Amino acid sequence: MSEKDQSFSMGRRWLVFSIVFIIGILSAYSMFKAPPLFSIIIPELGFTDENIGWVMSMFSIIGVVLAFPAGAILAKLGIKKSLIITAASLAIGSAMGAIATNAPILLASRFIEGIGMGLISVVGPAAIATIIPRAKQGLAMGIWSVWFPAGTVLAFNTAPALAAGLGWRSVWWVAAALCLAALVFALVCYAQPPAEEAEGEQAASGIMRKPDMFSIIMVAVAFMTWNAFNAGAISSFYPTFLAEVHAMDPQTSGFVASITNLCVLALGPISGIVSDKLGTRKGLLVFAFVGAIVFLTFGFSNNLALIYVFVIGFAFFSASCATGTFSIVPELTHQPEKIGFSMAIVAFLQNLGIVIGSAVFPVVAAGLAWDWNTASLVFCVPLAVVGLICVILVREKANRS
Repeated sequence: MSEKDQSFSMGRRWLVFSIVFIIGILSAYSMFKAPPLFSIIIPELGFTDENIGWVMSMFSIIGVVLAFPAGAILAKLGIKKSLIITAASLAIGSAMGAIATNAPILLASRFIEGIGMGLISVVGPAAIATIIPRAKQGLAMGIWSVWFPAGTVLAFNTAPALAAGLGWRSVWWVAAALCLAALVFALVCYAQPPAEEAEGEQAASGIMRKPDMFSIIMVAVAFMTWNAFNAGAISSFYPTFLAEVHAMDPQTSGFVASITNLCVLALGPISGIVSDKLGTRKGLLVFAFVGAIVFLTFGFSNNLALIYVFVIGFAFFSASCATGTFSIVPELTHQPEKIGFSMAIVAFLQNLGIVIGSAVFPVVAAGLAWDWNTASLVFCVPLAVVGLICVILVREKANRS
């Protein structure tokens, strides 16, 4: 083992991993700090119930636009500089949002923040694939899979409290400060571990298998549908639904809406370990979409008991979907240097799903006189069915033979 290899102990690798993970969490926090405060932002900045969804969609549009360029940025600048750009865009966008005086300025700030989400969706998984050895990839991707729910939980539980005490703009200022701190952390502590030596039959034979683009696209489309109903519809509008239908105050609705993601924080790594033990990533995805189809039929119920069944039970499916997606894509790609491109496909469709969900779901719900559960049956359940079909078509066994 070379001196360079010895200098990168597993402890140091996990420290570098934590930099990526923290920036990922802050990306999600920046995105979801807005939904718990929609009831405050709508009258103050001139939004309406129908167009407030664009506060979320605008954040994701740049993620769609940047997905493939992000792969090129990663290849050109490397992981560290890409992470610095990510943190800087989040900090600048949050600061701009804090001084917004009308809807267009806030939407412009969300566009700038969205640069961070567009980059981290590609840079994050690609970075982890090079930071953590292959033998620990299942655990690493299981932990990484909770970056999105972790940021959501943080936003849903801190934003209402900050806004109640210091006004909604304080939430944006806090986000800007945290992202600036993450930028400094990356500047000071990030270092790229040495690449692993080639192993296995492919290395021995000198033959590298090509990425299974059909299966990668099927996984990406499935993840797009998941984000359309989970991030775009549920995460964006569940606090509003709970406030309107179940008369919860902003703090309570934010907490209840975050229960799913709070549970995912523990279930994500566990699902990665289970996946390693069972030797399947596709199985996690099938489990996730079958469960989603069932639970989305009562997710927006008028029965409060069913609400708690939903927010707790749905966590098992959410953890399985994220872990399964981030774990299976590198395996389907086969070639480490092409993981960035594969993740660009996933990130493009992931953000497109959020755009679709956050823009279309409130229109559907409004068209049904805000009959939330019927809107879920009309919009969310069919998307979950499409996602399940795509997952079934993934050729996991063929890629392991």
